[in-house]
Amino acid sequence: MEPAWITASRVVLVAGKGGVGSSTVAAALALVAARDGRDVLLVAVDGKPGLGPLLGGSALTGTEQVLRREPGGGRVRARSITPQQAFADYLDLKGFGSILRRAASAASLDVVAASTPGMEHLLVLGKIKELERTRAADLIIVDAPPAGHAAPFLRSASALQEVVSSGPVRQQADEVAAMLADPARAQALLVTLPEETPVNELIELAYDVEEDLGLALAPLVLNACWADRTALALTAAVAAKRSGTTLTAADRAALQGTNSFGAARLAVQREQFERLDAQLPLPRIRLPRLPAPRLLPHHLEMLADALVAQPEVSA
Repeated sequence: MEPAWITASRVVLVAGKGGVGSSTVAAALALVAARDGRDVLLVAVDGKPGLGPLLGGSALTGTEQVLRREPGGGRVRARSITPQQAFADYLDLKGFGSILRRAASAASLDVVAASTPGMEHLLVLGKIKELERTRAADLIIVDAPPAGHAAPFLRSASALQEVVSSGPVRQQADEVAAMLADPARAQALLVTLPEETPVNELIELAYDVEEDLGLALAPLVLNACWADRTALALTAAVAAKRSGTTLTAADRAALQGTNSFGAARLAVQREQFERLDAQLPLPRIRLPRLPAPRLLPHHLEMLADALVAQPEVSA
């Protein structure tokens, strides 16, 4: 059964520093919702075609495809949305004919984008807003750009509201800003690793998103967390003695090195948990570290199971 936070809005924007696994979390979230019978549309906006193969389909394009069907009737559909696609769709919405639309979209997007910073982001968010407005799916999950680009992406509407006073661009900015500020329509799911730099970027992005944009925050997702291992505090010699095992000097040295590495990683992880307690006291979900060179479908199932766990409350 889905936790309440997943059903709180019709759009979930998933973001985090590059490399923290936000795309994987977006795919796992889509799987969770589909398992519960929901029709899910998964959208990639930053040229990430790998979401398709992760869910058993082909690389994502602007053409929608069905990636998964679940026994309860739920499914995961997916597509990419580029500024070019969004601009062509916008012209179509405004009644341009197909030939004129293709000519206009090819010729003018670069000019519009160069003269109006943030316009490309606004076009993509505008397309997502239209999908949400027309109820194109029960849940729309957006795999947003990495943290360094996520803030400009999400800020594009408010930024253009400051410089454009009227016309279709202002109307689009107002409509996107209204969607982002409505917790029943949109929320942000922020993802990090329990490491210093990703946590720094997460904290900065969280304040940008919630305070400046009014975008509701789902529980934080801490990805690739190490499991607690209290035995790592023991020396290799003591651990061997307790288990009745005799170690060679080489084995003891190797085991001690492994223990020291594991203990150091857990210490870093605990430090980052404490920083989040102090600076960003929000509910959070821990996803396990999966020691696999490449994620396979059963790994995604494991992450989906972990996502439905009851969020931890900061100390």
